[in-house]
Amino acid sequence: MIGEVAAVLSALKALNDGINTIREAGKNAHGLSGIVGKWGESQEKYNEVERARAGKMSYKEALAMESAKRQLLNFDRQLKDICLMQGQADLYAAIKNRMEESRLAHEKEVARLKIKRREFKKNANLVLGLFVVWLFGMSVLYIIVKFTI
Repeated sequence: MIGEVAAVLSALKALNDGINTIREAGKNAHGLSGIVGKWGESQEKYNEVERARAGKMSYKEALAMESAKRQLLNFDRQLKDICLMQGQADLYAAIKNRMEESRLAHEKEVARLKIKRREFKKNANLVLGLFVVWLFGMSVLYIIVKFTI
């Protein structure tokens, strides 16, 4: 799992390098579309890792994911600044609308997975408890049969 978190962080580094290039180059629509693509990929990787590890990350992984989350928020602010400087506020609004839809779907999926894991643990505990009761009952029955005959 550390490898997945490292992949998210490396994607964020590539995104940061791209944003710095855009800032230096000025108005460059091709570069901006590349940055938006990298940002989307970084967000997707982050969401994948969070979805796969929902509720069961180690302390180190959780810290790395929190760092990645904060970097993504920082990139969002930087992208907004770049779009405003290039006079493309509508582009930023469209990007944010699509990302909001994706975020809501992601949160819904993570919540569903957490509930599913919780139900699995509950059912596993129930099955284990029933097995222990059955085993105890069979032991008592064996003792009764063994010593009464």
